[in-house]
Amino acid sequence: MNHDINEVLAAKSNSKPELISAQAKELLNLRRLPAMLNIQQTAVLLGLAEHDIPVLINLGLLKPLGDPPPNAVKYFASIQVLELAGELSRLCKIRNAVYEYWRGKNAAKSRNMHRISTGGSRNGHH
Repeated sequence: MNHDINEVLAAKSNSKPELISAQAKELLNLRRLPAMLNIQQTAVLLGLAEHDIPVLINLGLLKPLGDPPPNAVKYFASIQVLELAGELSRLCKIRNAVYEYWRGKNAAKSRNMHRISTGGSRNGHH
């Protein structure tokens, strides 16, 4: 199962090696993934940044195992993550959700910076 993913990743690199962490390389080279993955491992398998995982959780596109409290370490079923990684339509949905989230976040930041630079207040009162 991991062999197929490794081939796809190698083909995408077009012989130009990407720098990845030793931890990510170690995960991708395992013969068998652990049954449960943490946020960092999940991000590596999906090709995302770690900070994108909470976005996916909040949007319901990725579900942690069990019913963890908000501040708990989240774990994900490797079988579910591999299913996501292997389904083009779901990957597109995930990628678009991440783009949209950060687009909105950056637009809000720009609006706040504009308000501050023009002398407006953040809460709408002058």
